[in-house]
Amino acid sequence: MILGDFSACVFIDDQELPEYDVVVSSTPTENRITCWIASAEGKKFGVRTKFLAQQTLGGLTTVFVDGVHCRSNALPPGWVGTTERTYLSNNHVKRDFMFARLELTDDDSMLSDQGSNDIGQITVEVVLGKWIKVKKPAVPQRIPLRVQEGKVHERSKKACSHRVAFGEEVPHELSLTASTFVKDNSPKTIFVFKYTRLDILQAMGVAPPTAIKAETEDHNDEIEVIDEPNESSLSGDVKPLARIQELEMELQRLRAQVEDRKPSRVKLEDGGSRRKRTIMEAYMPLL
Repeated sequence: MILGDFSACVFIDDQELPEYDVVVSSTPTENRITCWIASAEGKKFGVRTKFLAQQTLGGLTTVFVDGVHCRSNALPPGWVGTTERTYLSNNHVKRDFMFARLELTDDDSMLSDQGSNDIGQITVEVVLGKWIKVKKPAVPQRIPLRVQEGKVHERSKKACSHRVAFGEEVPHELSLTASTFVKDNSPKTIFVFKYTRLDILQAMGVAPPTAIKAETEDHNDEIEVIDEPNESSLSGDVKPLARIQELEMELQRLRAQVEDRKPSRVKLEDGGSRRKRTIMEAYMPLL
């Protein structure tokens, strides 16, 4: 999705996911764009953010998955390019993003769980401001990697079948700079990706139905060309008809021979002459 000077997308296997039902809204404090994407259970994914034009101020991009705050990316003034976020991390370890099945429960005590409100959404926030250097050493962000991944009440997420899970912890050393970010008064830009299974999106009328590919057969084998039909290739109804026509013609020929052999009994009149009578019949084939 593109909004102003920025764009964002979710990708799997380095392929951007199609976006459906894109909606844009604006307020004095934020510009927001929302869409649906199709999640795939067990697949790792990432979030890609682009600065399409130079900004006079510095930038800060932050990713939230199911409401979980991930580490931000700091960008200097005038920077144009792409950032990616594929994991949750602190300054020691990281855990990859991945889609997982959402486990449901009918336990009504889970209805008051506010932590489930953001399940089914991936959000990117872009804000502009100034980076100010500080003398004191940078304090590592204390981002918890042990996030809640429990069950959700079945009535709280009607259209959601997946959630974001996190892979195994992997060592990940991160160097931090001593600086702080001061946001300016310009509206922040927010990208919201709502996700669920493709078949649910299709049932909702959000995504188009999957095209059915016609099966093709390989016809590269040698082809025999038959100029005239032979008797074996004729149908059962055609064979008797052809035989009847042959018999009719044979009967015509025999009748003609019989007539030719009969003695002539034509009486000659004065000035007349003996003439041979000729029999002519029109042959009408049976249909």
